[in-house]
Amino acid sequence: MLAAGVAGQQRIPGKHGSAPSAYREISVIVADKPGELARLFAAIGDAEVNLEDIRIEHVFGRPSGLVALFVRPEAGERLIDALATHGFDVRA
Repeated sequence: MLAAGVAGQQRIPGKHGSAPSAYREISVIVADKPGELARLFAAIGDAEVNLEDIRIEHVFGRPSGLVALFVRPEAGERLIDALATHGFDVRA
């Protein structure tokens, strides 16, 4: 049953209908206050890294959120360095 599920998942098209791609996930803790997501996206742009996908979750009981950034593997270290330079709490 698991093998059939994996085979089915592999048939799902990737971004823009192309073959599925492997991305690196970089998690960042972001304060729950105005402008923080804008600051995060500006830092990503300053690093000239293309953001392939994003997921945002609130951290239970804390005034912050966990932002999962998905990028090409070769861009991961550059993004981690840039986010740390901008003062973000990176959980890579």
